[in-house]
Amino acid sequence: MIGLVILLGAVQALTEFLPVSSSAHLLIIPWLIGVPNPGLAFDAALHIGTSIALIWYFWADFKQIVQERGKLLWLILIASIPGGAVGFLGEKVIDSIFHEGSAAITIAAVGMLIATGIIWWIDQTAQQKRSIDDLSRRDAILIGVGQALALIPGVSRSGSTIAAGLLTGLKRDQAARFSFLIGTPIALGAGLYKFLGLLNSQPSVGEVVNMGLGIMVSAGLGFVVIRWLLKYLQSHDLKVFLMYRIGFAVLVLLLVWIR
Repeated sequence: MIGLVILLGAVQALTEFLPVSSSAHLLIIPWLIGVPNPGLAFDAALHIGTSIALIWYFWADFKQIVQERGKLLWLILIASIPGGAVGFLGEKVIDSIFHEGSAAITIAAVGMLIATGIIWWIDQTAQQKRSIDDLSRRDAILIGVGQALALIPGVSRSGSTIAAGLLTGLKRDQAARFSFLIGTPIALGAGLYKFLGLLNSQPSVGEVVNMGLGIMVSAGLGFVVIRWLLKYLQSHDLKVFLMYRIGFAVLVLLLVWIR
């Protein structure tokens, strides 16, 4: 079990920040290797880990935003509303449709393919001239809608928000930075909400240990991934990630058909 916890913690760290869909990978990988899905509570713990990575990496940014950049703080809060509202109001529906049963595997793979085409088109056609400081409230709402769409496995929160940022004219690295900034409140809030719900159900010592290890792995590796991706996007496009999405989704659909 420890090996699975470390594997899924690493998967969460890589796929939460790279535009390849963490929800799809956390759903599909246990199915691929033939082990039971650890469940939404463990998934929530991993999201707490990547939220810690975000706070850790952007601590100086958040401190400056709170103290000196009130407009940017306001835009982050605006962009967090759509995803938070959809997640809170539609939690049970989303979980039943997209996280339960074999059909969820197919939905996640198809979602990856559809979203890939959209993100690819945006990445290649966007103007990419603006910085975060140029964003308006309308831009923040658009990026927030992109974050809400990412509740569908396969879409990718970072992918959809980076793409939405590109639509507003942001440079790639600036779109990724804003994506990470707005991802912190919603990911941390959702993770803590589900985590507290699990604690009320009195989990076993083993479950608590596994979640703690998962948080440590996803936080530590997540920090490294954030730093690398922001530097990578200064001089590269999203093509390598989008090609991976296509290959992974096609492989999953083939395996679903064979099984």
